[in-house]
Amino acid sequence: NNLSMNLKNCCDERTKNLVVASFCMSLCMFAGAPAGTVQNIALAESTDIDLSVGYHSEVVKTVAGIVAAIIFHPVHNLIGIKVTVLLSTVLVTGNYWVMVWIVNKYMLYFGAALCGMGWGALWVLWPMVVVENSAEKKSQKNMGYWFMSMSIGTLMGGLANYFYFEGVTKISSKNRVMLYTTCAGVTMLTSLVAAFGITDIKKSPKRHQPLTDEDIETVPQDDLDEVTYSTKGGEADVNVMIPRKPSGVNKVKDWFKVMTKKAGLKEGLDWFKVMARIPAFWFLVIPLIYWGFIWGYFIKILPTATASISDKRNLIPLTSVINGVCSLVGTTTWNLLSKITNNIFCIMVASAMLLSSLILSILIFPKGAASEILALGSAETYITPDPIHVVVICALIGLADSGVSIIYFSTAGRIYGDEPALGYATNAIGYYVFYICSMFSPSLFDLHTYCYCMIASVVAMCLVFPFGLRKYLDNIE
Repeated sequence: NNLSMNLKNCCDERTKNLVVASFCMSLCMFAGAPAGTVQNIALAESTDIDLSVGYHSEVVKTVAGIVAAIIFHPVHNLIGIKVTVLLSTVLVTGNYWVMVWIVNKYMLYFGAALCGMGWGALWVLWPMVVVENSAEKKSQKNMGYWFMSMSIGTLMGGLANYFYFEGVTKISSKNRVMLYTTCAGVTMLTSLVAAFGITDIKKSPKRHQPLTDEDIETVPQDDLDEVTYSTKGGEADVNVMIPRKPSGVNKVKDWFKVMTKKAGLKEGLDWFKVMARIPAFWFLVIPLIYWGFIWGYFIKILPTATASISDKRNLIPLTSVINGVCSLVGTTTWNLLSKITNNIFCIMVASAMLLSSLILSILIFPKGAASEILALGSAETYITPDPIHVVVICALIGLADSGVSIIYFSTAGRIYGDEPALGYATNAIGYYVFYICSMFSPSLFDLHTYCYCMIASVVAMCLVFPFGLRKYLDNIE
């Protein structure tokens, strides 16, 4: 009875954690998705700050995200999951507050750095929570629910901003302040929900665990003093070795040793050495190239280019609405499709959708639309652009990426084994590196060349799943 009760309580805790992870990510995306897509146009039209600062601040945010992913594992071990999620979510608001009180571009960079630290940690933490709280062979299903919650948040945030920007042809300071104040408030609320709702259930419910040889620490002989005690009857003397009172230097060494062990630095290094010998670990890098470029395109480049083919500013949050709707549809159907067929077939279909969206982008957008807002009709395009084309592009990306994301994250979780936090931190670092590259792209080459690079990354991603990760795909149910 006690065993069954403990199991029931554990399952309840796991379910609660999954719900908290999904709900909080939904709220974060409610604020984050429209805030990111509108930023470039808001800077260009409501301030005297150059459009390029929007791209550069994204680079700063991404570098900060890499730093957060690198330090996530030891920091999480030291301060616990509640403080980690609270601090991470609060940091995300840094970018929102500076968009409310813009002083200069350096303040924007500072806010972007804070925001990047927060998002970098969250993109490691929430997938880790989903995997660690999923029953055996249920991680892909639960990952689908998590991505579904993200899609709902993106959809609702985009929809709210779509109606707010209805009839707006130029974003004013009032529009900007209203948008980013709301985003900051929603995210602060999320931090409280996450901190009070999440629970670390990784600890064993057993009160006692037998010690292993690795748990027993020996004291160096130099740190011992020999003390002679006499027995009560004076019959014999007993020599006992007791630890010498530590010096100041030894106290520092001991503290550092304890902190290093608690942070799990040695375990992290050992884990990476093991992973480095597994070819599938390196194959996981290839889809990260695709992700870095496709999300750089969707979050920054596509909204900026949209302003060159239409003066309707509610078309920008509409991209989030369409992406959210289609991601929601995708997360509810990809797992079903993978059961009817298989995951490789799903990857092939998703890749075809992505390629179609990129080809359409080349046809409707002017080459220079990524680096500046062009006057309507001032640049040649292969076909006459229409807002419906933007809707189709967002729909294809939303449907396709939801399937790729679910399959990728659950596959990676199987490869990473018992240390998903380290694995997803490595993922985040790789993703952010390629995302940085996407932010420099508008100043290096035109929009069409960027799309060609994305096409190459999609093809590479499409090939790596059936040829490099096949056995892990086949094992997912």
